[in-house]
Amino acid sequence: MEGAFFVSRTELLAWLNETLCLNVAKVEQCASGSVYCQILDMCHPGTVAMKRVNWVAKTDHEFIPNYKVLHAAFDRNAIEKHVDVDRLIRAKYQDNLEFLQWMKCYWDREGHANGDYNPHLAREGKALPPWARTASAPVVRNPLTHKENLRPAEEPSVKPRPQKPVQAKTARVRPGSVAAHADHSMESGSARVDDLEAKVSSQQQDIEELRTTLDGMERERDYYFGKLREVEVFCTGLQDDESRGQVSVEKFITDIQSILYAEADEGAEEDPTP
Repeated sequence: MEGAFFVSRTELLAWLNETLCLNVAKVEQCASGSVYCQILDMCHPGTVAMKRVNWVAKTDHEFIPNYKVLHAAFDRNAIEKHVDVDRLIRAKYQDNLEFLQWMKCYWDREGHANGDYNPHLAREGKALPPWARTASAPVVRNPLTHKENLRPAEEPSVKPRPQKPVQAKTARVRPGSVAAHADHSMESGSARVDDLEAKVSSQQQDIEELRTTLDGMERERDYYFGKLREVEVFCTGLQDDESRGQVSVEKFITDIQSILYAEADEGAEEDPTP
């Protein structure tokens, strides 16, 4: 295995920033493929289409065109190396570290003699992302925009006309409208009172019906409680009677029924049929 595969992350980043005049702080920032393209261009100047490299790519689908440029340069220089693009564009540390170590190994073998390589000229003045800029990196400006910024501000030829002060208007209220509004309010108020009185009357009727029902339930409660009490007295007397063993079931049932229906029978006798 080549010695570059044992190079640490710190040494790789120091070599990368020194040779390409960048300010890369993490190995994962190489995932866009732009750094790999310039390393190969540094090994074989002019064989990489650097004008097609997108340095400010931020997403996966923007990284892929950079790797297409890298593949084309590999084919142009007869480099047999499998590049796992799907793993590199995920910006994982280990995948990009191993590929960067391989690129360093290839540079040691093929490109270290190119001491006159100018990374700024190779990038053709393209803007770099914030993480790749250095303090000495030239700032690319649009000449048209720069000239426009140097022009003094021109005074407007047409002066604005002074505006007249706007006076606040006071709304006038007609006496007739006030009276009509008062009449309408009184009518709506009286209608609401009528509705409330109707609701109160209906609720009073409901209360009377509930009272009547409650009285009937109380009378039924007292009636059945009295019957239960009479049955209890009859059973107690039957237990004290010495002849309770001679009472048959039919006799016991007849006596209980006579207690339960006593008042009903008496009422029937008091109200003779015509």
